[in-house]
Amino acid sequence: MRLTPAIIATLLLVGCNMPYDPGGTLNRVRGGTLRAGVAVNEPWTRILDGRPAGVEVVLLGEFAAELGAAPDWIVGSESQLLAALEEKELDVVIGGLTEDTPWRSRIGLTGPYLTTQLIVGVPNTQSLISDYRGKEIAVRKGQVAVAAHVRKKGGIPIPFDEPSKHPGPVAADRWQIQAWGLQPCPIHLHKDEHVIAVPPGENEWLMTLERFLNSHEERIQEILRAKAVR
Repeated sequence: MRLTPAIIATLLLVGCNMPYDPGGTLNRVRGGTLRAGVAVNEPWTRILDGRPAGVEVVLLGEFAAELGAAPDWIVGSESQLLAALEEKELDVVIGGLTEDTPWRSRIGLTGPYLTTQLIVGVPNTQSLISDYRGKEIAVRKGQVAVAAHVRKKGGIPIPFDEPSKHPGPVAADRWQIQAWGLQPCPIHLHKDEHVIAVPPGENEWLMTLERFLNSHEERIQEILRAKAVR
């Protein structure tokens, strides 16, 4: 079989099926502006002195710096921000999103960059508990999902501004329980796979963000330890 120029061109196209951005996100952000949606969800994202802060804000800020981009933080509800992301009005959305989000078929998601376990911890002066039924368990104010998981186990969630200072049982992610010097109890409440959302179809942009996350595993753990005091 003789390879004509047309056949050669077709084979090259098939062999070079590299990811690209139909909307040109990576090229536009690099050296420019990163339009970052922030849904408040402590400890991943919060507002401190009128500015976005938290674990994922630090992480995304460092990603932007590697691209020579300036982040433009847009704070809003998760549903508003993800709707804007779907229309490619934002470049990324953070806010403690997990891979089971109901938006997963409408937007792009990174692979899980962190797995967390929601558990209960108690001070060293107390005995471990394995049955949460009827027991008051501190949760951070506003963390309705954590409170819901406590209720599923029969516990009574009590909101606190600083649950780490509660003298009794506390529900939080394992990394927080450890950082607060609490004893982890044997029953887990829930497990989450954390992701970051990007516009649909922007595959080169998605892969660039995933490479950053995968190469910064130790840095992510460092940021978590630093933020655990809050």
